[in-house]
Amino acid sequence: MKTALVVLGMHRSGTSSVAGALTLLGAAAPRTLMAPADDNPRGFWESHVVMLLDDTLLEEAGSNWSDWRRLPRAPDPAAARDRIVETLSGEFGEADTIVLKDPRMCRLFPLWRSALEQADYRPLIVTPLRHPSEVAASLQARNPIAREQGLRLWLRHVLDAEVASRGLPRHFMRWSSFMGDWRAEVALINARLGIALAPAGDAAEIDAFLTPDLHRQKGEAPVPSLIARAWSVFGDLARHGEHPDLHADLDALRRAFDQASDLFADAP
Repeated sequence: MKTALVVLGMHRSGTSSVAGALTLLGAAAPRTLMAPADDNPRGFWESHVVMLLDDTLLEEAGSNWSDWRRLPRAPDPAAARDRIVETLSGEFGEADTIVLKDPRMCRLFPLWRSALEQADYRPLIVTPLRHPSEVAASLQARNPIAREQGLRLWLRHVLDAEVASRGLPRHFMRWSSFMGDWRAEVALINARLGIALAPAGDAAEIDAFLTPDLHRQKGEAPVPSLIARAWSVFGDLARHGEHPDLHADLDALRRAFDQASDLFADAP
């Protein structure tokens, strides 16, 4: 069975730096990499083909990447699974260990999880967590997106990704911790996921890749209580690992957010 290291995280949460580092640690990147951009000068380390497929799947679900509400409907699971399996084959061939990343996948992971298993991959989840106020500030700088919408997007992505990946081997980590000491964080990834990641070449290459200038929009400003509670619980997951009490806390937060979201079914 092949291994898929799935970087399952919100936009602007350090997913590109984590995916790039995992590639430098020996995992295979997709064949059709997105080109670097001003907001990601060292690359996104994700497949352009996967991004287009996820955009299509979100459109079929009546949504888009910047929609924070619950998906109105699910794409046809069998058809979606077949398209994902075909995409995996085209982007990764027979590589034993791959890096798969697209923040849109947070909303669509039930489909991706099924397809990965059908394609004989063992999904291992790596979720970088960045403070929601920094994520919102980064979205404001890039798109621009209002701070309140950015905070809602953060909450929707992290809650959907968590419940959809539950039961799989996974590692939650503060992105700031990864940037501060990637060696210690990789050791935790290896321990929690049961793998043996090691630099494919000189570790100095990863040091040169993960430089402090990647962390822009710094500052953990106050956020609404629902988001602050979610950030706290995810911090406990990062520190202590899986626990039923933490899962129950996240389930309660997700129910509250879903109920609130239903009040804005027609909002932009």
